[in-house]
Amino acid sequence: MNTLRVALDARRLQDRPLGGVGRALAGVIDLLAAEVDLILLTDARRDAVDTVLPQHPLRPPDRTPEVVWLQWNVARWLRGFDGVFHGTFNAIPFWPQVPAVVTIHDISFEVHPEDFSRAKRRVFQLQARRAARIARSIVSPSTFNKGELIRHYGVEKERVVVIPLSIDPLLSPEGTAETRELCERLGVSGRFIVALGGARRRGLDIAVAAWRQIRSVGIDVALVVFGPDLLPPEHGLVSAGPLEGEARAALLRGADAFCYPTRYESFGLPALESIASGTPVVCARVGALPEVLGDAAEWCEAPEVEAIADGLRHVLDDFEHTDALQQRGLERAARHPTWERAASMLLEVYREAHST
Repeated sequence: MNTLRVALDARRLQDRPLGGVGRALAGVIDLLAAEVDLILLTDARRDAVDTVLPQHPLRPPDRTPEVVWLQWNVARWLRGFDGVFHGTFNAIPFWPQVPAVVTIHDISFEVHPEDFSRAKRRVFQLQARRAARIARSIVSPSTFNKGELIRHYGVEKERVVVIPLSIDPLLSPEGTAETRELCERLGVSGRFIVALGGARRRGLDIAVAAWRQIRSVGIDVALVVFGPDLLPPEHGLVSAGPLEGEARAALLRGADAFCYPTRYESFGLPALESIASGTPVVCARVGALPEVLGDAAEWCEAPEVEAIADGLRHVLDDFEHTDALQQRGLERAARHPTWERAASMLLEVYREAHST
């Protein structure tokens, strides 16, 4: 019997460090490859993916945007392909030539246009809207995001399959030696909270302001920011830079809280990773976060300075409450769908796309 062939957009596996989409792909590709003939399509201008799986590096002209890679190079490559294409990052070729599946992780470019340049937002819109119309199936990381796709793009609910992201096995409360070593390297002693930089919607400015507020009332705690942002020097404020793998796990497990005043989340993988590490999340009931975190978060009224500062004070001052949050978080993480489950659901999506 012929093996189903699947080609997927693997560019997010070329990111360093891996973002949420890259970590999601890394969690399933070996599982998928055990069941189908999996081919990773990569950008030849970047470093190859560290894997033994087959890779096809495609090279667009130098100094051209990523959209050219997908809409020209991938589209041409698919002309000779006899399988299913999986667009893993909100887009597929406008005319894919083969059965196509798309994962639309979020539509932040639709609902928060202020976070994007006009040109970037327009490209994202054109690709996602077209993909939502022509893909055989649309994969969504959450029920919340599925509702967003139905509401904004008018897609039939039967075409949207919810496949939650899962948790890297590195993420756990175990590993105090690694955490101690990382803290020594960062110059962090005593208690600390963490915040995430990057996308504007994640509210790093709110996190820093809330931290300053709790410091002003005598709570001695540092703030460690991980991600691409390099903040001006300030006593107690540490820019850890981009972290991945064991370093990311060590930081999360050592923190007293994860301060996450995000304005929009279609899933919230950093929050899920935090509770899996035994670290409470301080956030507002935004987007998919209630779906992902349930009763395992310190819920704030809004992603605003006063509310977030109040939440941080509660977690840092009430040890009994914090212990209960940690336990609920670990229990919830243990029940969360695994990467094996995600891969199994994706395989069903591929087979259905190929047969229709």
